Amino acid sequence: MSDLDRIAPGGRIRVEGLRKTIRALDQAGVDVQDMRDLMHSIGMLVVTAATPPRASGALAGTLRAGRGKTKAVVRAGGARAPYAGVIHYGWPARGIAARPFLTDALSRKRSDVFRALDQGVSQILKSNDL
Repeated sequence: MSDLDRIAPGGRIRVEGLRKTIRALDQAGVDVQDMRDLMHSIGMLVVTAATPPRASGALAGTLRAGRGKTKAVVRAGGARAPYAGVIHYGWPARGIAARPFLTDALSRKRSDVFRALDQGVSQILKSNDL
């Protein structure tokens, strides 16, 4: 079973071997916080590249990166901008076109994301003498 899982158009990517690498790092005693910090910094690459529509600026203020151990997650919306999903994905029944600012940002930053993942895991291995 492969660890690579990509959902078009560029919305979700899973890297082959990452799950096994993280499991091996856990078994070797690597601090989980190192992986969380790496995944957060990768998510921030997408957050800083995202350009949501700016009617009031409230939506832009809700962009954030999660701190997962095994994945980088970028979120938008919440109580201050409950319409984030409608703006991003659209609502055809209401005539609202999709404006996928997060997936567009991921597409623009894809090579930077992979480079940061490679360098980050290498740095974690190096700093733990692995």
